[in-house]
Amino acid sequence: MTMVKGAIVLALSMVMLFASACEDTGPTPEEREAIETAVRGYLGALAAAYSNLDPNVLDGFASPNEKAAVHKLLKELLQKSGDRIDAELVGYDVQSMSVFRGINATVRLIEVWNITLYGATDGIEKGKTPNSIQNTLLQMRLVEGRWIVIGRSIMKQETPVPEAEQPSGGDGA
Repeated sequence: MTMVKGAIVLALSMVMLFASACEDTGPTPEEREAIETAVRGYLGALAAAYSNLDPNVLDGFASPNEKAAVHKLLKELLQKSGDRIDAELVGYDVQSMSVFRGINATVRLIEVWNITLYGATDGIEKGKTPNSIQNTLLQMRLVEGRWIVIGRSIMKQETPVPEAEQPSGGDGA
């Protein structure tokens, strides 16, 4: 009898494992809209956090752990170089979106940022990186009816080389 129970438990376990592997992770139109709204809000708040050196603007858009991670990055930036970043989100494109069990989501993005570096104490511009491209992965969770970012990973970063200035004062001949 014990062998039969073991076989039944094994069979049920296999069925459950197979069912979870076949879970449809495509978001519903309502989930997609809510997640895209949350992503847009988070990225705007992230730009403000970097530009104002204030991770508190992430409240309502990010989990306490994600907010702490951004705070740590801001603190390291100030301690290492004494600099401040003005981050302008130029745009982003959602590459893929998956929803798991209706409360967890993964969003792959291509983000384009204009970054300007300023001295934190004197405010003097130290450099610009226009059109910095980042392939990112956002981990999100539905908390009290609202999608928030619980983690952000930069998978790849591409910093374009500025075009060389064209010589002036001639017709090129």
